[in-house]
Amino acid sequence: MRRYLIILLAIIFSIGLFFLTKYILSKLTKNNQIFYSTLVSVVGFCVFVLSCFMYLELDSFDPSYSYQPPSIIDGKVKDGNFSK
Repeated sequence: MRRYLIILLAIIFSIGLFFLTKYILSKLTKNNQIFYSTLVSVVGFCVFVLSCFMYLELDSFDPSYSYQPPSIIDGKVKDGNFSK
């Protein structure tokens, strides 16, 4: 769910960046406004998505841990745990 939220926010961010760039370039009366606006919005989209994914993955669990599920030994249930 969180990745869909990031992608949605990145799309909204890139659309806003597109219109902002187009507006600024129209004030400066530059040619190829659409090309530059599209280029800036695509780069902004990529930067936004990559930075959000990197930020959210910094505190994820260590993949070197292995999980041992609960088991029954001599009629007693031994708790599961994570071990290195």
